[in-house]
Amino acid sequence: MVAMPNLDFEGQNTRYATHGLHAYAAKCPPQLVGYGLRYYSKPGETVLDPMAGSGTTLVEARLKGRHAIGYDLDPLARLIAKVKAQVLDDKEVERACETLMARSMRDLIALQTHQVTQALQRRAQLPEFVNRDYWFLPEVASALALLAWHIEHLETLQPVREFFWVAFSSLILAKTSVANARDIIHSRHHFQQHPQTPDVLEKFAKRIKQMRKQANEFQTLCAQAPPAKVEARLGDARKLCLRAESIDLVFTSPPYVTALDYTRAHFLAVAWMQAALGVGLDEYRACASRYIGSESGRLANMTQENDSLEELDQANAVLAQLEQKSLRQAALTRRYFNDMHSVFGKVVQVLRPRRHAIIVVCPSHIRKIVVPTHEILAEIGRSHGLRLKLQHTRTISERLRVMPYLQEAFGQRMDTEYVLVFQKIT
Repeated sequence: MVAMPNLDFEGQNTRYATHGLHAYAAKCPPQLVGYGLRYYSKPGETVLDPMAGSGTTLVEARLKGRHAIGYDLDPLARLIAKVKAQVLDDKEVERACETLMARSMRDLIALQTHQVTQALQRRAQLPEFVNRDYWFLPEVASALALLAWHIEHLETLQPVREFFWVAFSSLILAKTSVANARDIIHSRHHFQQHPQTPDVLEKFAKRIKQMRKQANEFQTLCAQAPPAKVEARLGDARKLCLRAESIDLVFTSPPYVTALDYTRAHFLAVAWMQAALGVGLDEYRACASRYIGSESGRLANMTQENDSLEELDQANAVLAQLEQKSLRQAALTRRYFNDMHSVFGKVVQVLRPRRHAIIVVCPSHIRKIVVPTHEILAEIGRSHGLRLKLQHTRTISERLRVMPYLQEAFGQRMDTEYVLVFQKIT
């Protein structure tokens, strides 16, 4: 049996290298990924994260000399993951940033002093979206528009441009955002007026300086590890495009059951980033119901889906309790576990025989009913021929909690996370 390490990581730095490059909800601690890589893979092997989020698994894999592939449906998540896991030429970043800041500042001054040409009007054109002026002060909106235009049209390498886009997004999706909002990386924003108008360009310059330090640390650590190829792909964990039995380890932390709506969490940044993401805001938000764990979707559509849970006693017992409280929440939960059933099917297909899949999950409270996600996923894993080899627990530190929570409405908050280590038997 594998020795049991302490997986709580209380007091440890979780923002080393590029792990702190961009805020993201419900991130997995990098030390936990490191545990999985250390015990269940070797340098040169290939790791898959089918729900990669902001790329913690990809960063750790590269730091430890493992090849890695990550998939995510969210184009912003995929961009963040890609940038976090790539090594950059810092001299090119410095040169391009100087040009970018000079051009953006020149245009902003011209705009503020009413020296507006037709070309400047085009560069300063604001994206159209609902409540734009509620969330962004006019001066902030103008600066963001100019910055976005110059990032897109800058003569530089594509990885550097993507680095700037992640910096741009991090100005908005942050604890202290340039938008009139707080709790912004989570799915329910709250309006918060700034006492002073944020200086967007000044904040961007400071952010780039900080991110360059993080990227340089990542580059130094990568140089000490065996070379590895890492890819962040836009794709669906339920429909992986991978060769059968090509993966040595799966490590993933799937979304909670109906707890976060990533399209709602990210929309204030996505609205400005169509050039970077290849998707407009309306199209982006329309994809919400496709996300695993989403709260979106029509009840009629959810109840007509193919049900893979008929033989799963634990799942059906919980769903029966939920149906007594809320048909919608029961349908959303059923859809979540059906989606995870599909994910497990793909994991088994791509995993090599006798190799491992590590799933990090936390139970949920829905309408004060405990949903033992770890037990139901263990049941789903067994139905696909996976053996639950080990189950570890770890305590989620209250110090790291940032999401608001209404205990009276939802029930006691869960503070235990489960690390499920499955093995493919055949």
